[in-house]
Amino acid sequence: MTSKGTPLPLHDTLRDLALLRASSVDLSGLIADDPTSSQAPREVEGVEESTIQSFAFVREVRTALRMHNSGEAQKQATRIEKVQVELVDVLRSLSD
Repeated sequence: MTSKGTPLPLHDTLRDLALLRASSVDLSGLIADDPTSSQAPREVEGVEESTIQSFAFVREVRTALRMHNSGEAQKQATRIEKVQVELVDVLRSLSD
């Protein structure tokens, strides 16, 4: 299997390793000791919940953008303003 170029240039790899060493990053702390620990399912649940919330947020934003771009929001705002004016008129007539 031949590659079309060096996938990890030695110079860049050595520089990255030197930066990791200088920053005192403990790479062993990033890997879980026991993949079947009770912590893993909670993390997975958290990730799944976060993903579901992200999808819901994106869906709501897309709906809002569609509504804004279609001019529907402006139409609704105009209707609300008309109703507010009518209600103010009704209140004035009741108070007289």
